[in-house]
Amino acid sequence: MENNETGLSKLTDTIENAITGVPAPVRKNFIKAFGQLCTAAVDIPVAWLEGKSAEIRATTEARLQIIRKEGETISDQIIVPQEYITKASSKFAAKVIKEQINLDQITLNAANELSSGKNVESSETPIDDISEDWLNEFENLARLKSSEDMKVVFGKILAGEIVKPGTFSIKTIKLISQLDNQAAKLFQIFCSQTISLRATDNIFDARVVSFSGNAASNSLREFGLSFDSLNILHEYGLIISDYNSWMHYSPCIANEQKQVGAALRFQNKNYGLVPSDREKFDKTLKLNGVALTKAGKELLDIIPLESSDKYKDALTEFFKSKHLDLVEIK
Repeated sequence: MENNETGLSKLTDTIENAITGVPAPVRKNFIKAFGQLCTAAVDIPVAWLEGKSAEIRATTEARLQIIRKEGETISDQIIVPQEYITKASSKFAAKVIKEQINLDQITLNAANELSSGKNVESSETPIDDISEDWLNEFENLARLKSSEDMKVVFGKILAGEIVKPGTFSIKTIKLISQLDNQAAKLFQIFCSQTISLRATDNIFDARVVSFSGNAASNSLREFGLSFDSLNILHEYGLIISDYNSWMHYSPCIANEQKQVGAALRFQNKNYGLVPSDREKFDKTLKLNGVALTKAGKELLDIIPLESSDKYKDALTEFFKSKHLDLVEIK
């Protein structure tokens, strides 16, 4: 009991800190989401939850009374040993508690994301309300996530949706919830080697460049992305079917004033491509490789990345062969 109280206290403190640290337009979505998902939300000061705490407690008690009454009716109609009823009740209660603990930990992760301020702008411009349908679907899927990695991912999804509703579609959260361990690991490897073409918050393209070969012919095998591995990611709807698609990355090439039209993002850092020879550099910069789908691009920024020095070295040499230097944008 002491550990549970400590955990709830920590959760409540984190939520309180996050609430006071986010702009007013975000705060409304914050309260709405955490009021539905989090056990500790009922202990947040009533003024913050707009009087919802008493309503939540009353609703919970009413549900418990209904469950008790239904249980009594069933036991009256069916002859079942009391030991069985006790065991079944304990098992059901344990399942409910475990699922709620999962939700609490995910909301704690989301609160930490928001309180860090990394994804929260200071603008007071009103934002859309977070969808109740989205919240309901998220709750149904998130409660079943017990692994720490998935709790981190779902916490980031929740934080992102609170700040900017519509960032993650219901289809996307269903997709990420269905990944088995093998597919999840492969997607992490893929994202860790993905470059993307960006301007502001928009991802115009995201792909793993296959350099001089075709990924369908195992040109990316040495980086952990064999043809069979790519097929698994395609089956889950994370990458497109054409493993040798292309995109122009010329907006990432710096002009003579060292300015770029769009950033090339890799391993959570922004880069520009600086010509080493103004006459010989590849001005069109047509990059072939394996591209992420819309759902894959939505998930790209929330997947924990692994170090990928081998791929970065290959990427750097590839650009040098086109007389372009990969330079980080500070």
